[in-house]
Amino acid sequence: MVRILFVGGGSIGHVAPCIAVWRAIQEHIPSVQAHFICAERSADREFLTREGVPFTALPLPRRSAIFPLTFLHAYWKASVLLRAFEPHMLLGKGGALSIPVCLAAKRRGIPIVLHESDAVVGRANRFLSHFAETVCLGFPSGEGRRVKEYRQRTVVTGNPVRPEITRGSREEGLRITGFSGKRPVLLIVGGSQGAQALNEIVVQKLSELATLCDIVHIAGKGKTRGAPQQSYFAIEFANEELPHLYALASLAISRAGAGSLSELAANGIPTILVPLRGVAHDHQGVNAERAQESGGCILIEQEGLPRALVPLVRELLADRGRLHALAEKIRTLNRQDAATNIARMLLDLCM
Repeated sequence: MVRILFVGGGSIGHVAPCIAVWRAIQEHIPSVQAHFICAERSADREFLTREGVPFTALPLPRRSAIFPLTFLHAYWKASVLLRAFEPHMLLGKGGALSIPVCLAAKRRGIPIVLHESDAVVGRANRFLSHFAETVCLGFPSGEGRRVKEYRQRTVVTGNPVRPEITRGSREEGLRITGFSGKRPVLLIVGGSQGAQALNEIVVQKLSELATLCDIVHIAGKGKTRGAPQQSYFAIEFANEELPHLYALASLAISRAGAGSLSELAANGIPTILVPLRGVAHDHQGVNAERAQESGGCILIEQEGLPRALVPLVRELLADRGRLHALAEKIRTLNRQDAATNIARMLLDLCM
């Protein structure tokens, strides 16, 4: 019986692609067993519980005075799990949690495949690339050259997207939101943890935006939202509803996390990207720049958004030809076979 371990945590952007790969593996060999390691975050645990997969939550090693203790605790718990589950292969999604788990797997001789979603290879994946069989890249980025290719091969696979994400129903989206379907719909996505600054700008401009379109706002848990009104539907976090909200969207405003960007591309939704700058090697900024190069996205810096938001939305919604062109071009960012190719790679290494 083939067993595969997945590790990714700290955001849904680490966890969701693992689920996409797991679903692709099940289509090839349903008997394969899987176990997921995630961070001790309620969002990670709730997401995996809804997906119905077995998982273990480990402490997320963060830079602090107790980092050595947290890291060793995560390494020890990972070692215990590895002895019990005995995986044939590990897929790591990067992030701090991947390091103790992958080091424990390497010590036991378990092959490691890494996947980097962002256009910038993260610090954890750069370190772990020394021990990996393969590093899969979500973007065809020059940053991939910074991974030590003489120690393993790098492959541009694209970012895996769960298949159900593209199977939404516009009719169901209308039922969820209560919209009439007679107006264009603007979808605002802050990411799995929301984006407070982006949310505040949207709320400030809500009355003006409502004259142009209906608005779906995925605000993030506990984040600021506007007052309920007929043309405005707000939700803290969307899971089962998400594909139907995507199916409803005429235009999106989003941060530039690789997960959200990949799902928007898979659904062909023209997108205004507002990257969160200066975080983790400015990966969102680089993601947004790469996406803008496709011709399917428009990059707006957060500082300029209050002034540009309403005029830009008005301009785009009034030009159906431009929206259609943007929709076609953003689809080029999505590789439909990403999950399948990574699944085959894992299975080949297991056999």
